Amino acid sequence: MIEDLNSLNLKILDTEFTVKTDSSENNEKISRIAEYVNDELTDVKSNNPFTNHIRIAILGAMNITEKLFEAQKGIENVHIERDQMAEKIQIVENNLEKAESQIKESHQQKIALSEEKEHLQTKLDEHTELLNQYREHLKQEKLRNEEQVKRILDLQNQLFEKELELQKALVSDKRQAQTEATAKIK
Repeated sequence: MIEDLNSLNLKILDTEFTVKTDSSENNEKISRIAEYVNDELTDVKSNNPFTNHIRIAILGAMNITEKLFEAQKGIENVHIERDQMAEKIQIVENNLEKAESQIKESHQQKIALSEEKEHLQTKLDEHTELLNQYREHLKQEKLRNEEQVKRILDLQNQLFEKELELQKALVSDKRQAQTEATAKIK
C-alpha cells in the first residue's frame, strides 16, 4: 500500500514538508490547504514580526479556527434559511394545490351551471312554445267568439225584425178584425 502513495513537497512559513497522498486529486487539495495555512501564518507573522514560530502557529491556528467557526455559523444560517425556504415553498405548494383544487371545483361548478342553464333553457323553450300555442289557441277562440257574437247579434236582429213583422201582422189582423166587426155591426 505504501507503494501506491505519492509524495508531495510543501512549504509553510519557510519550512519544507513532505506529505504522502494517495491520488493527484488529494495532491491538489492538500496543496491548496498548505497554501491557505501559509498565507494565514504569513499574515500573522507580518502583523507580529518579533513573535516566534510557535506563537505564530498558535495565532494562525486560532485565526483559521475563528474562520472555521464563522463558516460553520454561516452554514448553520444557510441550513436555517434553507429550512425556512423549504417551509415557505411547502406553504406555497399547499396554497397552489388549494388554488388548483378551487379552480377545478370552480370549473366543475361552471360545467354544472352550464348544464343547468341548458336544461332551464330547454324548459323555457318548451314553455315558450306551449305559451305560443296557448296564445294561438286563445286568438282562434277569440275570433270564434267574435263570430259567435256577430251571429248572436244577427239572430237577435232577425228575431227583432220577426217580432216587428209579427206585431205588424197582429196589428193588421186586429184592424182587419175590427174592420170586419165594424162591418158586421153596420
